[in-house]
Amino acid sequence: MEIGLFESDALIERLAKRFLAIQGYIVPESYRMQSEKNHPKSKVAVAMALAAIKELKLILSQYEKDE
Repeated sequence: MEIGLFESDALIERLAKRFLAIQGYIVPESYRMQSEKNHPKSKVAVAMALAAIKELKLILSQYEKDE
């Protein structure tokens, strides 16, 4: 399973907002998580989202090899 560029961008936004929500922050839908001017906590949430997507891709590629 391949994640396209637009799907990946949307997934980064969604995961990063979710990671901030877990920490108790309220993030407006219109807030762009990947903006360079964002708060350091937002940048950490984006980095976490990128790491999660990377791990997911790795797991999926290993799963596909096993089939």
